[in-house]
Amino acid sequence: MKNISITPGKNNVGAYVNDINLNSLDQAQAKEIKNTLNQFGVIFIKEQNLDPESYQNFAKKFGELVIYPRLKGLDKKFPFINVIERKPDDKNLSFGSSWLHQDTSYLADSRPRYTMLMGIEIPTGQGNTIFSSGFNAYEKLPNEIKKKIKDATGVFSSAGPIAVTRLEREKEMGIKSSESMEAEHPIVKTVNGKKTLYVSPGHLIRLKNVDEKDADYLKNYLIDHVNKQEFIFSYEWKKGDICLWDNLSVLHMASEIKNCKRVMHRITIK
Repeated sequence: MKNISITPGKNNVGAYVNDINLNSLDQAQAKEIKNTLNQFGVIFIKEQNLDPESYQNFAKKFGELVIYPRLKGLDKKFPFINVIERKPDDKNLSFGSSWLHQDTSYLADSRPRYTMLMGIEIPTGQGNTIFSSGFNAYEKLPNEIKKKIKDATGVFSSAGPIAVTRLEREKEMGIKSSESMEAEHPIVKTVNGKKTLYVSPGHLIRLKNVDEKDADYLKNYLIDHVNKQEFIFSYEWKKGDICLWDNLSVLHMASEIKNCKRVMHRITIK
């Protein structure tokens, strides 16, 4: 077994998994990758050379693959691999851009635990993915705020501000716009033994179980807090790169792409 090495990302957001070839992954290496994901919430694996079957098999090591309904599958053989393509002449907002979020936080029970992306066609100098650590954001909260939100519940809606990117994608695919969905989740969660913020600014519409006079202030405070640069890492893609993150502890968003093509393969893991 070849030992892999781990390098924390900028601002201690996520970690690079180095010295690894996923085409020849052994059980001990797979276990170390899982442990790193649990510790940091998001991992970055550079410049792999995986065909669709190998990519899908790697994803299966982390859980059950599920079909994401608002994105097209690669083909009939690989319906779990979604194609996210940005074309040079696209004028709408990039899918998943503009607002940090945690995928499908508006679902009560069937939220995906993990999301995985692989770079297929990457434009130079554009198309970064922005990550924010819920672990780090919670740790740096003032004690006064921690006390105010310890029992707080967030109401998350598919009609939140990020919905515009979903609606544009549904229009492109000729899909009838889905009815809005709402779900409630604790704002503070314990994930792998550490407390984290579950805020999802793209979906969060209000707070419950807090002092009513503080509700709007706390919602806006938390949204601003997870957007602070000290918790942010902007990941610059190269072809073959893989990112895998835990939606319970890490927020993300796509950066804008203009006048160029970008193709990503995405897998959703329950």
